[in-house]
Amino acid sequence: MKTPGDERILLRGNRFDVHQMELLGSDGKTYRREVIRHPGAVVLLPLIDQDTVVLIENQRPTVGETLLELPAGTREVGEAPAATASRELVEETGYQAGQLTLVHEFYSAPGISDELMYLYVARELTEGPHNREATEEIENRIATRAEIETWIAAGRIRDAKTLVGLYAFLHSPAVNG
Repeated sequence: MKTPGDERILLRGNRFDVHQMELLGSDGKTYRREVIRHPGAVVLLPLIDQDTVVLIENQRPTVGETLLELPAGTREVGEAPAATASRELVEETGYQAGQLTLVHEFYSAPGISDELMYLYVARELTEGPHNREATEEIENRIATRAEIETWIAAGRIRDAKTLVGLYAFLHSPAVNG
């Protein structure tokens, strides 16, 4: 298999680039695949208390829906994940965290992207003004553990990073221990 150095840039974007990779197949043929090269992102699990989470209702033009999500955001070049987590929590929700704890790292969609996501639990929250981007249509939504279980069971939560974070909230000793 050829290495990631065997790539060419197809598109440079504000938040990510699209590359074309060349892969050597087991049949000896060369195959081209388009991949997204991404600086990484964070997703936050903001806990008001052990049973209450700050979610957001986020209008997503790419899918034409308002999704129920955990707050999240893209890392700036050279920015540490914890700094991104702190910044994004305030930007999207207005809450500041007295404590941020890294719980998991995971790839969001490794078949098409190298985006590595960092899941942080945010505790000791202080409410304040948000600093949303001009194109963001977001509203805070406070949810209890019981509501989250109901919404997941009903298929109401459809965002992958949010499902990862909420399953950790519901089942992980790293979050609840």
